[in-house]
Amino acid sequence: MEVFIPLVVKVVEIYSIVVFANVILSWIVNLSGNMMARQFYWMTNRFVDPALDPIRRVLSPMTGSLGIDISPLILLIFLQILQRILVATLY
Repeated sequence: MEVFIPLVVKVVEIYSIVVFANVILSWIVNLSGNMMARQFYWMTNRFVDPALDPIRRVLSPMTGSLGIDISPLILLIFLQILQRILVATLY
């Protein structure tokens, strides 16, 4: 079990980076027509959207008319909490 937790912590850390990169890439894709950025965005979407879709379904009634998607922020906060819990159980 002690070997498993650091691995999960590292996976959560990498996934957090992918979520953050997806947010930045979404801005780049919307502001420019860069095809390489669009391809990276589609690639990160495959990993991020399955976690964001349930959050979006819950938040949609509250934020639907705002035009701002805060689901990545909620996911990043959740991942940070998960990471801290895992580290606390390790030490």
